[in-house]
Amino acid sequence: MNDTVRSAARVLDLLEHLASRGEGASLSELATALALPKSSTLMLLRTLTARGYVTRDTADRYALNELFRQHGFGWGGQHQARLLAHARPIMEQLCEEVGETVLLGLAESDGVRSLCKVVSQQMLRYDFDIATRSPFYCTAMGRVLMAFAPPDEAEAMLGAVPRTQQTPSTVTDLATLRRIVARVREEKIAIVEEEWVLGGTGVAVPVFLPGGGIAAALDVGCVTQRFLAKRDHLTARLRAAGQRLTQALGSPASG
Repeated sequence: MNDTVRSAARVLDLLEHLASRGEGASLSELATALALPKSSTLMLLRTLTARGYVTRDTADRYALNELFRQHGFGWGGQHQARLLAHARPIMEQLCEEVGETVLLGLAESDGVRSLCKVVSQQMLRYDFDIATRSPFYCTAMGRVLMAFAPPDEAEAMLGAVPRTQQTPSTVTDLATLRRIVARVREEKIAIVEEEWVLGGTGVAVPVFLPGGGIAAALDVGCVTQRFLAKRDHLTARLRAAGQRLTQALGSPASG
């Protein structure tokens, strides 16, 4: 008696084959290697790509998402992989619409970890090394993540690092920050003008999980003078992008 389910076995065969191919593989190569029809292989790849387990590059080569190479299938990387799979096209569209850099961030114990970025093509643009953790208290992503975290976690975020005066505009007073975070929770948007770095403004909105918890913060980073000139357009496009990403993750768009 055969105890395997053919469709499940094909998915696992495909993942195992991609795990052995660090350089990725084309549709034809995968279909040949697994002795499958191209049509069936394509449907499996589309499903795995939509869920973030597999990535596809501009040359139409498929590869195992690097998050699974780092975390394994324990399942350490699956939530981030799916988030990134849905976020990337939305971030690229948002960057084109507003002409500014777009970032996606998660909360970690020592600050905001930026998962990915789409950098503006403006000659003068906002950019930074996403390997650098950014503080919760004086960044737009940080304030959004605090606003929708459980109260005890939000308090821990406020005290995660010393609240130093990064610029003359940086808010460091704890009571004032709590009021700001409460307003972010109510308005579902955070705008931080030149509190982390002079000349730069961050604007962020929450992205929610199906259960209602926060999945990430979607952020636009831009030169302050340009932000002031297109504030309404930028915030409207950012809110819409955040809602699209929330819907893509399986949640109803929040109003």
